[in-house]
Amino acid sequence: MTLTQLEYILAVADTGSFSHAAQQCHVTQPTLSMQIQKLEEDLGVTLFDRTKQPVRPTALGLIVLKQARLVIQDAAHLKELVNENKGELVGEFRLGIIPTLAPYLLPLFLKKFLAAHPRLQVRIEELETQAMLDKIRNNSIDLGLAVSPIDDVNIAVHPLFYEPFLVYVSKTHPLADKRAVDEKDLSLNDVLLLNEGHCFREQSLALCRKKEVYTADKSFSFESGSLETLKKLVDQGSGFTLLPYLASQDVKDKKRLKEFTGTTPTREVSVLHGPHFQRKALLKALSEEIQRQLPAEVATKKGSHYKAISPL
Repeated sequence: MTLTQLEYILAVADTGSFSHAAQQCHVTQPTLSMQIQKLEEDLGVTLFDRTKQPVRPTALGLIVLKQARLVIQDAAHLKELVNENKGELVGEFRLGIIPTLAPYLLPLFLKKFLAAHPRLQVRIEELETQAMLDKIRNNSIDLGLAVSPIDDVNIAVHPLFYEPFLVYVSKTHPLADKRAVDEKDLSLNDVLLLNEGHCFREQSLALCRKKEVYTADKSFSFESGSLETLKKLVDQGSGFTLLPYLASQDVKDKKRLKEFTGTTPTREVSVLHGPHFQRKALLKALSEEIQRQLPAEVATKKGSHYKAISPL
């Protein structure tokens, strides 16, 4: 069994074609087919169902392909690990980040992080939490930035910071006259929410549902995939929404941002990775750069005046 053979079977799995895989690997199709057949003979299994188009892995082939992907990635990381132990971050780095963090957190740290590590090739994807976890599990990304806790014992979680929630109200909303807001003041029937799939939606619902049950026949309801859309609707006089602290920094009318009385609801933002991640120097460098660039109001340690609201 060779790394070349593993690369060949991954190419076939990714393209669904022996001929396209051969082109991708810059070899002739007979050469690729011969090496894959030799690997199948060595393992005593048939990896692909060649009667179907596109070519598909067999049940046993899927198991072999999953492990092959890990082996190829680990081999690629060997040089990166050596360089990192010499104090230099190099190679490809694939990062996932949830949509309610990406537009607000990335501008704080990314430019300085790239300048400090010019030999890194950083690939960033904006992903909802479930898609991020799937990509971590299949090793399609190295690290993720998301809200914890995470209900998966195979996902390592390293808390980075605790981001307070604020209430953003329209000028005509009854909460606009309050200096601070109590959780019991929040109504499900005039809150604007992110749509399903966003963990911040579930955290918002957890806070608002303490007062009353959602009423479906209210005069206006809207769900969005963007906090920016929700902010603009509030600006037009529609109810209120909840914002994580970083998303509130470009709000011009700060009087319409309301803090909470008593213990402040927060979300715990963490770096996530899978069980095979070994690039500890990269994890440390990323975490420290993010924490250095955070506003003073965003704590890196959990305080008694914060209450974490978990995704449901």
